[in-house]
Order: sequence, then C-alpha cells, then structure tokens
Amino acid sequence: MKPEAVGQQHEVEPSYAEASEEKASEDEEIIDDETMVLNLLKEKSPVDLNELKGQTGLSNKKWDKAIKGLTGNGLAKVVKDDGGLWVELVG
Repeated sequence: MKPEAVGQQHEVEPSYAEASEEKASEDEEIIDDETMVLNLLKEKSPVDLNELKGQTGLSNKKWDKAIKGLTGNGLAKVVKDDGGLWVELVG
C-alpha cells in the first residue's frame, strides 16, 4: 500500500448532474435578466443604452449576455446616432 501524502488535496470533478443543474440555473438567470431588460424596454423605447444599463443594475458581463440575447433573438436592437447609443424594441 502506498501512503497518502499529508495535507494533499484532491480535486473532484463535479458529476454530470451537478454540472447540468449549474448550467440550467445559469440559463434561467440569463433569461431572467433578458426579461427584466425587455420589460424596461416595454416601458420606454427607445432608451439611452447607458440609462437602460443603469436601471438594470446588472454587472457588465450579465448586461452583455442579456442585450446580446435580446438582439440575437430579434427582440431589441441597438442604434447609434449623433445623440449616442439607443436600445429599442423591434416590431
């Protein structure tokens, strides 16, 4: 028998089920963030991008995922003009 090293730690890979649960939770969070942004756009559209981002309180990473999800699915678009960047509902 080989003696174990004292204080040696072993990293354990998460099981497939745990990884799937974590991914599902992350996906739900992204959908919740997108829904929040969409609801704000329903109240006021077009809206200054920075104003909208500030209203959400999302981190930069979460904001990017939410706005990319909405624009990628054709629900919102970002428009640039002389006044700045605007986010507006599509349709």
